[in-house]
Amino acid sequence: MDHPRADRFLLVSIDSWRYDALGRTNPELNTPKFDHLTRDYGLAERFFVTAPATRPSHASLFTGLYPFEHGLFGQTYLKMFGGIPNLFQLLSEAGYAVTARSERPEVFRFLDFEPFIRPFDPSADHQHLGSLEQLIAALREPETGPRFCFLHFWYTHGGYGMGGIPGAPDLKELVGDGRAEEALRFYYAATTHVLEFVLVEILKQLSLDRWAIFIFGDHGEGFCPEVMSHGDCLHENVVRVPLLAHVPGLGGVNFPAGPSSMIDLYPTIARLAGLPLDYEGYGRDLLAPSPTARSKRWVLTELDSLYGVGFLHPGNLQTAHQRVTSRIAIDDAELARSKGGTRMWSISDGREFYRQQERSGDFVLRNVVTGQPLPCPDPDLYRNAYRDILHGSRYRDQQVQESSSAEERVLEERLRDLGYIE
Repeated sequence: MDHPRADRFLLVSIDSWRYDALGRTNPELNTPKFDHLTRDYGLAERFFVTAPATRPSHASLFTGLYPFEHGLFGQTYLKMFGGIPNLFQLLSEAGYAVTARSERPEVFRFLDFEPFIRPFDPSADHQHLGSLEQLIAALREPETGPRFCFLHFWYTHGGYGMGGIPGAPDLKELVGDGRAEEALRFYYAATTHVLEFVLVEILKQLSLDRWAIFIFGDHGEGFCPEVMSHGDCLHENVVRVPLLAHVPGLGGVNFPAGPSSMIDLYPTIARLAGLPLDYEGYGRDLLAPSPTARSKRWVLTELDSLYGVGFLHPGNLQTAHQRVTSRIAIDDAELARSKGGTRMWSISDGREFYRQQERSGDFVLRNVVTGQPLPCPDPDLYRNAYRDILHGSRYRDQQVQESSSAEERVLEERLRDLGYIE
């Protein structure tokens, strides 16, 4: 069968969307309208993000590269390596009308695709209260010609819509007190709001015989004693997220048996759009044949919090673009290091989840679905798989772009920790 083609795309990123925050995977989630509308969408049961933070995860989405390849190692790194094509740019140059909206567009500041992303409702002070009708109108214009639309919902991020509620509980304290299920109810309520009362109104406006639709989480959320907030630690609740997909002309989207990754959406969409693509990354077309070969694959997730995890503060949002002189420097002054900063990585074959602290070498091995610990007599099996990904990258030369002595020291330290240099 020939590869399908599409000329209208909707990508929906739901911030902090866990795998179990979906009716198909959690029958207690009360989203009957959303479940009905998406009943024929394919569900990727083993879809993994490349980073547990919004900025690097979306950079991977739009470039098809892992964080170590596109340069945005963590949430507070300021910009990407230069000269990397992104989907917004490629599709715009190919004649697509591009519409991109976010409830927190400032989170994409300094990134190459920042100019494409606008607020949901420019007239609203709080985007989750903005006009849905105006957003839908923006998605429908122009009526003819190829379209590429991207929506980013922030309401499901930390806070979960509880801002301003008197006496709202501290969810971290609830989890610490062994009341995780109670804390999760607030998170599930935020997810239900987005799926059932917002996204449904958008999806029902679109004709499925014209639109290719991908709905996914940019990362998950912890809500367990090991990790509460997604940016603190790699955990199966954080790295594995839902991906729903509909493609016109297909009876159904059948995802590969093995793991898939955020980087796979880049070549999948490019090929659906018929774009000529000079791409040598690890991403794989999710609609291509040969699922058997893909079942043996390892996919990577990276966490780097050396400079913290909080990007949305005045020091970044009020800084002029030209003052960002490197990925970790403003006016050639290195950003302050976070005292609790760390680096870790995880890999998964869709069944096992292996995580390792980069500096200490401490590791865990679990069943990625159940979270149950697994015996690990030979951690080198996983370390070698990780090393193969690093050494096999066709984009390692991007790292020569480091532009300050401070950043060169960080790079040297990172390469030493990864085993590139002695």
